[in-house]
Amino acid sequence: DEPIAAALEWAAGRARECAGHAAAGAALERAARLTPDLAERARRLALAAEAAADGGTPEHAQVLADQARRLGDDPLTLARLAGLRGRIAFERGAVHEAHRILLDGAASIAGLDHKGAALLLLDAVRNAWYLSDPAAVAESAARLAVLPLTPQDGLDGFVRAAQAMADFLAGDLERALPPLRELIALATAIPSGMTALRISLCSLAGISGDFDNGLAIARSAIDECRADGMIGLLPLAQAVLAIHQMYLGRLRDAVTTATEGRRLAADIGQTHRIAHFESVLAMVAAVQGREQDCRELAERTIAHGSAHPVVTILGWAEWALGLLDLGQGRFEAALERFEAAARGPLRHQIMPIYFAPDQIEAAVRLGLPERAAGPLARFESWAGAARHPWAQAVLHRCRALLARDDGEAERHWEQAAQAHADANRPYERARTDLLHGEWLRRARRKNESRTRLRSALETFERVGAAPWAERARAELRAAGETVARSAPDLAASLSPQELQVVRLAATGVTNREIAAQLFLSPKTVSHHLYRAFPKLGVTTRTELARLDLG
Repeated sequence: DEPIAAALEWAAGRARECAGHAAAGAALERAARLTPDLAERARRLALAAEAAADGGTPEHAQVLADQARRLGDDPLTLARLAGLRGRIAFERGAVHEAHRILLDGAASIAGLDHKGAALLLLDAVRNAWYLSDPAAVAESAARLAVLPLTPQDGLDGFVRAAQAMADFLAGDLERALPPLRELIALATAIPSGMTALRISLCSLAGISGDFDNGLAIARSAIDECRADGMIGLLPLAQAVLAIHQMYLGRLRDAVTTATEGRRLAADIGQTHRIAHFESVLAMVAAVQGREQDCRELAERTIAHGSAHPVVTILGWAEWALGLLDLGQGRFEAALERFEAAARGPLRHQIMPIYFAPDQIEAAVRLGLPERAAGPLARFESWAGAARHPWAQAVLHRCRALLARDDGEAERHWEQAAQAHADANRPYERARTDLLHGEWLRRARRKNESRTRLRSALETFERVGAAPWAERARAELRAAGETVARSAPDLAASLSPQELQVVRLAATGVTNREIAAQLFLSPKTVSHHLYRAFPKLGVTTRTELARLDLG
């Protein structure tokens, strides 16, 4: 009955406008069953599969997609299914399979739907990037470049970004980073319906070091996912947000985001995304000196990466283990891990650039400055192309550590301090202050050293970087200062989900509204508040607004 099927499809459209993806999927599935024409039935099943994926039921989405493929041979419908099948394969960790599906789908409609083919190839570029496969990225970008797209398609910037990603993996940073900066600057102009592309921009911001803009883009994508009920896409947005929070030193926020994201990913069967969150949690555990947690999380991530070759996730796990060793004073183990990671599959990726300063510090601590030459060149090349004040500050810190005399070191420490003043990276600034303070103390300039060390200690304590805080305390004691323990951090006593609930409650929203936003039951929200109030020393919701919850 085609008229009823058409009416159901119209109703599904209304449901999706109200974030009712499950209702939309059910209506479209029923519409497909009532559709007499096989090609039209396949099209409606494809739409039902997309609604199921957006609603967080990827297994059902896969079943519907397989049914649609068996019914019709319309290339546009099959290409639409290829995008969905590639997305599902990627989220379960089958990245090679996802890449092949996307390339084949794009090839099938290259002459029929240029924009549709381009969107599939953009996903193929992203998949190949996660594989750290320069040849696959270059091939996908080249196919994308020859499509006859028009300005009305609105994809010019993304085509340039795809080529920039190929240039990055090929080591041409001067050519790669400018297009990424341009595209990130235009992020606010991306239409609200293109959430997946908005999330991709966050990843590009991470490559170019523009974490502040990346953070803002990720938050807008998460707000859009929550408002539109796109549970299937939400964990990806949360993963990107957690990474940016981690890079910016907002460790508590990163844990809160990653914990919620891991729960959602587990609920909807996104096993690959679980590993993504655990690699971020491993990084935070490393900074905070929680050795057992760090090792367990990193080793689970590495095991996942052995079965599913997603190199970027392995990068954070390897970095976490190296940073753990560095913070605990195991400099030889840290240096060997960083060197091995930089030689392996990660060598084309951004992580060896970002952990280069840690690698340099480990080499200097061991009295082996010659082993710092490679990572210095790696970071110097990227920092020059990225042009961020925080990167210049860290570069001067590295040069100060490797300076041949005190005069040269002094110049670089001063330049590092000036550059940090223009950068929003408190954790990195604290790392610089600690190393500068140690240098000043060794130079018998104790008054100056205490100023730097106190600043470092304050930041380390605020973000919970226990091993680094202990180093700052030890240096302050060596500089002749009695160090008192800081007041207990109230927010640190809460679990990540308790903190998330309490922060929302402090804004005045109701338990039901909190539950809707976090995909919890109102009863669970009440339970978290019941447990959190005694820890915070409050008895009413109104008192929460007066607390510093980080």
